[in-house]
Amino acid sequence: MVGAMVDPRFARDADKEAARLRAVSALKAFDGPVDDPRYARIVRLAASHFGARSASLVLIEAAQLRLKAGFGCPAPAAATPRDGSVADLVMALGEPLISQNAQTDPRLAGLSAAAGGFLACAPVIASAGGVVGLLIVEDPTARPSIGADRQVLVDLAALAMEELQRDADGARPATGARNLDSERLALAIGAARMGEFEWDRAGDTYTISPRLAKIANLPEGVIPAEDGQALFPYVHPDDRDEIQRTVDAELRKKGRYEVEFRRNPDENGRIQWNRAAGVMTLDENNEPTHLIGVIQDITDRKQQDEQRESLLAELDHRIKNLLAVVQSVAAQSARKSSSLDVFLKTFAGRLKSMSSAHDLLSAARWRGATLARIAAAELGGLAPTQTRWDGPELFLTPRAASALSLTLHELAVNAVKFGALSTEHGKVEVVWRRSPDGGFALEWLESGGPPPAEPSKRGFGATLIEDVVGRELGGRARIDYRRGGVSALIQAAPEALADGPPPEPAPAAPERIVETLIAADETVRPGAIAGLRVLIVEDSLLLALELEAGLEDAGVVVVGCAAELSEALAMLDQTFDVAVLDADLNGQSVAPVAEILRREGRPFVFATGYADKAAPMGFDAPIVRKPYNVHQIARAIADVTGRH
Repeated sequence: MVGAMVDPRFARDADKEAARLRAVSALKAFDGPVDDPRYARIVRLAASHFGARSASLVLIEAAQLRLKAGFGCPAPAAATPRDGSVADLVMALGEPLISQNAQTDPRLAGLSAAAGGFLACAPVIASAGGVVGLLIVEDPTARPSIGADRQVLVDLAALAMEELQRDADGARPATGARNLDSERLALAIGAARMGEFEWDRAGDTYTISPRLAKIANLPEGVIPAEDGQALFPYVHPDDRDEIQRTVDAELRKKGRYEVEFRRNPDENGRIQWNRAAGVMTLDENNEPTHLIGVIQDITDRKQQDEQRESLLAELDHRIKNLLAVVQSVAAQSARKSSSLDVFLKTFAGRLKSMSSAHDLLSAARWRGATLARIAAAELGGLAPTQTRWDGPELFLTPRAASALSLTLHELAVNAVKFGALSTEHGKVEVVWRRSPDGGFALEWLESGGPPPAEPSKRGFGATLIEDVVGRELGGRARIDYRRGGVSALIQAAPEALADGPPPEPAPAAPERIVETLIAADETVRPGAIAGLRVLIVEDSLLLALELEAGLEDAGVVVVGCAAELSEALAMLDQTFDVAVLDADLNGQSVAPVAEILRREGRPFVFATGYADKAAPMGFDAPIVRKPYNVHQIARAIADVTGRH
């Protein structure tokens, strides 16, 4: 139990304290018995959730804390001094106090709570706003807590307040039995998706709450405990032995446990995850009498974790593929270029084409796209003279468009690295047709490249294609490594096709876009921007260095380079003629900088990697879309400063 005292550090407002004491008195909370089953269940649930040794509900009087319900306290006192407790500290905070280790927590220095380990307190707040009591969870062992613990504690304290108010209103006698699994309790712990159980060791029975029965697919009510083993058959067979060893070991060592495990598959074969926590209660002889526990459904969290890991693996794979494609495009551009200048322009053009294809595919994930546009996006930027695609106009759903783009991407990358597109004379043809069942079939045909060698084992790319086609397109994929070249057959279900494209958004008014690829558009009059003082705001060090060097070659004076928003704002006091602004600085918008420049009448140019064509944040300023080269930036600077 935690006591309480008046500490000079927490001065009380006399009027507020008087009002608070009136609220406590109005509750008539001291009329009922200490062993009221409603409040006893609340403190037991609090202790079980935290896996703590004890918990209590106390009401804060003028000079003492009066016990309303206790759990795990061998011989709890009916009242303890307020002086020296955490009561005034929690009231001053007005919010829960959770200390992982009360002995080292500076907030608790000098208080009786500082002698303990883990401590969690939530104020019990009356409808008028005053703190009338505390819900306290204690354990002699220090331990970390998680963010969800705080809300559970708040919910249980609120539930206790509702019961206190119900008693005061005379809605039912304070000693009346309470159905603890009513709708109000479901709402209080529903957000945490928890249910509770109790093992009576003397009677060797489990009591399963209705909520837990629903969450964990367990029989409701009192069931034989079978010496505590009755719940383990509901654990997935692959996890059962390990979970049982862990629970037994933790109970022997600490008197409590916390584990995560898979349940047996449901009737649809789906795997669901639970988190279980329990604490053993002891009698005056330190002999175990009951095990109180809670089980929480964490399936959604686990699925999110798995999805995140899958996305990270796919992202890592696609980044490596992208680097390989860029390397191949650079090598092929170099072989066909007669000079460095021609190479740079050709290579930049192909990168720009790849960027535009990426924009299309990003949009397709939201709106869907025609199959022809997806093929053009994946193949057109790689080798436009070596690829061909043809077939009827088919509109794919957003999900199917994303899946097919990933499939074509994998095939194209392999063709660039090892197949037909790795040579100047190779060809790739993609054709598709409707299937009799209403879906479609797509064929990928390579020719003119090196003879393919069938891999000794299935790589990540092939696995990804088969999984994506089966899961997202409802079909199947087959890849053949023929002597003449790789071929693939992709078959999709009717559900992958949509009736037609959704309404396109209304076209925006033309913006000032600087997005040029050919030499004529990038030409800047020699000396046109010489002598201009330029501020560069760019969070990529390599881009900033390249831009600074290129502009200085054109005669520009770079007054500074800022990589952070705060750094850019600080540099606005310098004298410069024009600024080049990256629209996004490590997740922060550059809008504050642009707004100041617009207000002061100083010109600026945006450099952005965002796919939309609108000027960032609505500013009327030229835009150079990444990937860009220095010539494009120079032309934009010349335009915005009137130095054509």
